[in-house]
Amino acid sequence: MNDQEIIALFFDRDERAIEYVTRQYRGYCYSIAERALHSKEDSEECLNDVWLAAWNTIPPNKPVSLMTYLGRITRNLSVKRLRDINRKKRGREMTVYMEELSQALPAQNGVEEAIDGAVLKESIERFLQKQSRTNRSLFLCRYFYLDSIEETAVRFGMTENTVKLRLFRMRKKLKEFLEKEGVV
Repeated sequence: MNDQEIIALFFDRDERAIEYVTRQYRGYCYSIAERALHSKEDSEECLNDVWLAAWNTIPPNKPVSLMTYLGRITRNLSVKRLRDINRKKRGREMTVYMEELSQALPAQNGVEEAIDGAVLKESIERFLQKQSRTNRSLFLCRYFYLDSIEETAVRFGMTENTVKLRLFRMRKKLKEFLEKEGVV
């Protein structure tokens, strides 16, 4: 079943939509959750929350790409769950991903809320469009798919130091870009 047919089932409030989404996108969403949470149990719980969130937001939303839509929900819920887990541990831990991005992004109420801002999202998209294909892919692998530095280095055939340096430079350029755009 294709994405548009599945979305139509959501609009018809047909529970088979969840069945089809689970069948088609479980592996994709699970990999995003597991990279963030590093726990099978937490990742499974997160997936249940993803399916519920999709059910509750389609309609009114009608995603152009169901895979991207579900990926974003998964990422956001995974980061939220990780933040909650860290809070419960009473540790001062903050995910490395958000620490890195917080250097470039404005955040009055936290980086996660800033990322969801429409103006910021559009600015980041424009920034990424101006980057080389490799740099754009590095950025997405690290900050959207939550790949580790090691995984990213292997995927792109680079050393870990090269990946770190490229990401550092991109964050610096992103900050400068956002300042010029008036977002920061």
